[in-house]
Amino acid sequence: MAKQESVVKLSGTIGGFNFFYRKGKPFVRIAGGGFDSKKIKNSPTMVRVRENASEFGMCSKAKKALRLALNPFLHHYKDATLHGRMMTLLQEIKTHDGISARGQRKVGLGMQTVAGQRLLREFAFSPKYSFEQLLGTSGQVDATTFAYTVTDFSIDMVRFPVGATHAEIHYGVLRFDFERLEHRISLCPPLLLPLDAGDTSLHFTPETQPEGNGMLLGIGCVQFYQELNGGLVVLGDFGCGVLGVV
Repeated sequence: MAKQESVVKLSGTIGGFNFFYRKGKPFVRIAGGGFDSKKIKNSPTMVRVRENASEFGMCSKAKKALRLALNPFLHHYKDATLHGRMMTLLQEIKTHDGISARGQRKVGLGMQTVAGQRLLREFAFSPKYSFEQLLGTSGQVDATTFAYTVTDFSIDMVRFPVGATHAEIHYGVLRFDFERLEHRISLCPPLLLPLDAGDTSLHFTPETQPEGNGMLLGIGCVQFYQELNGGLVVLGDFGCGVLGVV
């Protein structure tokens, strides 16, 4: 690739050379080469490209469905990094599918492994902190009832952002089918705690578990408010994550 140095700046293909602009500067290179749709679909050397594209597409569909399922927890917030971070997560989970051939590896089969479930539990859907980092402690998810309990909770442990006067804790159980990309959710009533709430225990028990196929995910979210003129205004900092997987 070379720069165009003539007074007349060209654009397009002339005499076997491509003339083009990049970041406002003129360049020229020999025409041909690169990828086109026919090569990608048929060339034996493009097998790996086709495999990666197939798996990327499946991960993208799973990401879209999972993001929609988490909307009850994330609808207040805009995070420009979430799409890319979720895609990276699901592509990594997909690599733990040890059954399918390359190009057909699935997030759902990766999620059936211990490693895949650990990746999902360790992922913070919130951009700065995980749910339990903001809460300042960790709890337990009951494998049978899917209740979430923190026995030694203190409001002093919570990482309140500047100006926040209240923390609101949400918990719900999401049934997510990674194969059909369907979901159902059961939400517990949120718990609103002021800065002076003191020591207490947290216990969330869903009235019912969502019916259907797929995995059960315990989802926790903490968001913050500032009391203003007798009302509560949502602040930007929040934490959201998967607390249990069955």
